[in-house]
Amino acid sequence: MKIYCAGPLFNPKEKEEMQEIADILEMNDFKVFLPHRDGLEFSNLMTTFSEMGISNEKAIQVLNKAIFTLDVFQVLDSDGLILNMNGRVPDEGAMVEAGIAWNAGKAMVIYKNDARTLLNGNDNPLLLGLSNFETVSKISEIPSKFNSLLADEPTHGKIDNTRIKNLYKKGEEVYKVATSNKDESVICRDLMVILEVCCV
Repeated sequence: MKIYCAGPLFNPKEKEEMQEIADILEMNDFKVFLPHRDGLEFSNLMTTFSEMGISNEKAIQVLNKAIFTLDVFQVLDSDGLILNMNGRVPDEGAMVEAGIAWNAGKAMVIYKNDARTLLNGNDNPLLLGLSNFETVSKISEIPSKFNSLLADEPTHGKIDNTRIKNLYKKGEEVYKVATSNKDESVICRDLMVILEVCCV
């Protein structure tokens, strides 16, 4: 079963904690998608776009669409999502990923061991509702929680929304391009075609 790791990953400590979550899941035989480790650094393609004569504005448009499309695909291609809510406020990208996973009926585990909260010791009920108001406070508890949630039926690839189905298909195409061993200029051109961004 595959788990998408959603949470803050913009400084070394956050990346370390997300890696620790991924490691415990992988040690318990889960496949894991950890965006900063398993996704591509699309920002590295900016130079290639520039060399191709593509404006920064168009390159950013392609890269933003590619990141969104790839992450939505990975969320939908997973059986569940671990949402790390540590931090002063939850990571906004992780909140979007969690909403997509919840909408698609994915198993959800919320991890939080940070005392900071929005509402006098309580987290926002709209966020907690994504995991049926249950959280885990120890990383070691995450695998058993997923085993319990996914015991009946994995949700891998289940989608019941046309807009999301279309985005999933495009995301799958972006993932294939992103993980190909093609020249970066070919990757850039392919992304522009898939994401329907004109180069002019």
